[in-house]
Amino acid sequence: MMVRRPVYGLVVAAAVWTVMARVGFSRLRVAAGRVVVAVPDRLVPRHASVLPPPAAEYVGIWAVDPNSARQRLEACGFSQLFRAYLHGYERDGQMVHEIGSYVYRPNGLFGHNQLHVRLFPTDEGHTEVWAHWERNPNRTPLEHLNKIGYDPAEGARRLTAMLADEPLSEPDPERLPPFLDD
Repeated sequence: MMVRRPVYGLVVAAAVWTVMARVGFSRLRVAAGRVVVAVPDRLVPRHASVLPPPAAEYVGIWAVDPNSARQRLEACGFSQLFRAYLHGYERDGQMVHEIGSYVYRPNGLFGHNQLHVRLFPTDEGHTEVWAHWERNPNRTPLEHLNKIGYDPAEGARRLTAMLADEPLSEPDPERLPPFLDD
């Protein structure tokens, strides 16, 4: 009887993973963000709350729609990241949720570093891009959590080099996320 529990756990995990892949990680992350935002802050642990993306990670606007941005990142070797903080911010009185969290690990799943990219929709149908270079939590989880090696400038540099054929543009200063317009 004891042998069956791990097997059941694996079957359940595989089923959940399959559903998430079919529905879409991005959709599930947005749905989770909306649920968390509806819960009073005092009831949500910090690691489960919706946080604004760090201002230093802002790269610019990609003149493609979010679906195309996700497809193009995947074509460059990025994979969706489900295990990451949820991000969102308020724009014009409305909460804008992250619609994609992607990671590129140039040296594989257990390589030392990774490029983490976040995508947000714009009102014009384009995609805001945020990025940072960091330690890979699969290899060095404590360094990752303690932000050792965290480098937004290096993330922006690497991402813009990867997207050199489709450069990101600076947004209209009047349309910047509120925490970036200082």
